[in-house]
Amino acid sequence: MNPDPDPDSSDQALAGRDEAWETWLVCRERCEDDEPLEFEDEGDYRDDADELAEIIAETRHAAADQAAAEAHIAASGQTAALAADASVAMGRRGPGMPGSAEPLAGEYSGPGGAFATGQALDVAPGGPVLLGHADWAAGDDDRFDGVSDDELLGIISAADRCEATASAVKHTAVAELIRRRPASGCTPQGPAGMPEAWDEFTRAELAPALGESRYAVDGLLDLAYDLTVKLPGTMALFSVGVVSRYKAQVISHATQLLDPAEARAAEAMVLDRAGRLTPGALRAAIVRAVMKVAPDKARKRREKAAKSAEVRWWAEFSGNAALMGRELPPAEVLAAGQRIDSWAGQLKAAGLEGSAGELRARALMDLLLGKDSRPDQAAAGGKNLAAFAATINLTIPLATLLDLADRPGEIPGMGPIDPWLARDLAAAAAQNPKTMWCVTVTDKQGHAIGHGCARPKPRGRKKEAAARKAQGRRGTRSPPRISTGRRAGTALGCFAPPETGRTCGSASTRSTPRTATTDTRPAATIPGSG
Repeated sequence: MNPDPDPDSSDQALAGRDEAWETWLVCRERCEDDEPLEFEDEGDYRDDADELAEIIAETRHAAADQAAAEAHIAASGQTAALAADASVAMGRRGPGMPGSAEPLAGEYSGPGGAFATGQALDVAPGGPVLLGHADWAAGDDDRFDGVSDDELLGIISAADRCEATASAVKHTAVAELIRRRPASGCTPQGPAGMPEAWDEFTRAELAPALGESRYAVDGLLDLAYDLTVKLPGTMALFSVGVVSRYKAQVISHATQLLDPAEARAAEAMVLDRAGRLTPGALRAAIVRAVMKVAPDKARKRREKAAKSAEVRWWAEFSGNAALMGRELPPAEVLAAGQRIDSWAGQLKAAGLEGSAGELRARALMDLLLGKDSRPDQAAAGGKNLAAFAATINLTIPLATLLDLADRPGEIPGMGPIDPWLARDLAAAAAQNPKTMWCVTVTDKQGHAIGHGCARPKPRGRKKEAAARKAQGRRGTRSPPRISTGRRAGTALGCFAPPETGRTCGSASTRSTPRTATTDTRPAATIPGSG
């Protein structure tokens, strides 16, 4: 049933049941009371009929121009493409989000007018009041008659916030159930009054009530506990719909091994942008924050999780099957992924048809089963696979590489890695003569101001002779050096870690060595390949 269309009566009826909404209304009233000084001496401009008519004319003119532009775009068939471009440029919509920062000029008198960009309901927190207005804008037939595309996008965003708010209430209720079902010997502790653990039968009580598996209910209980005890900032954003349940879960999983103080320190590093980041970008940001707050625990978590490594396979709904490996060594996963890509490229070059995904899936099966699906080899029953070398880009802060600090490294496509894994991968890369070492010098803001790459000198007389012969063909060349951009007087040679016992130049020190990063590009040979 649709609520009363009168917004004033709706606000009064429901504001008392929604603390976030009531707070927002009070804030708006205060903002309205704080008019700029220039209006105080001029009186209420709405009393001037001519000025009011001029404002209405301007807004209607802007609305007419917008409608004409939309009609022209629709005639060209580019509505969806241009709307997508505009949405990307504006960003996430909602309270405090860049997509709702500035209202657009125009007249908004329809049922969805308050949901237009930057308007009152476009920046309102999630809750029953906002959901009621969205339901009223839908109309009796749920077709949103009289609602523009911009307003419809605002309604969708508002409903998303309401969905998150409802989920937050659910998790708050689950937290209360935990308080009422403490494990034996556990008493309420801390400001939240939560026990350290809950009774083992709590999930057996909750699972049938929700029609969920006990595995899913375990996740619900864990998230409710973490949000209440360890992540109050995340819970606050979750309650007003700025972050979704999935994003809250991403933060909870990343901070799982941290104590409450550490978890709050880590979440504080990402909350200012958590609402507008994609889940993948948020995961990388919170993982990096955890590694900065408690690098030791990040390493222990990786090592502990490695003991849970497994491979699963199951039937898809389509009738096909799926295969998945979890908690595998990162370096081997990267090497395996590049081997799959390499073999998929050879399958395509040999004339095997299919999309990139199909060819990669076929390559995976070939590598696992020792098959060769290239058309000419398949016809001949061939099973030998071509050898190749893999390449991994590994970025490590110089202080981490030299074991002077424990700052996270990063692998493109995988995200942040803890300092110990970064050093282990760098040491492994140093054992391969094909490894290329690069040094990038950055300023205090992280902007690159110098970069250069080099490889260690070849070992053995034959390799040295071959190198001299190759250099002779190319002409006399100076050793590789690092370009320092516009900053003169900074000379850096290539860098090889001390574990190798080899040097390929001299590396001078800078006054700010902590800002230097090392980018290693090992060409790791896959065992069994040439």
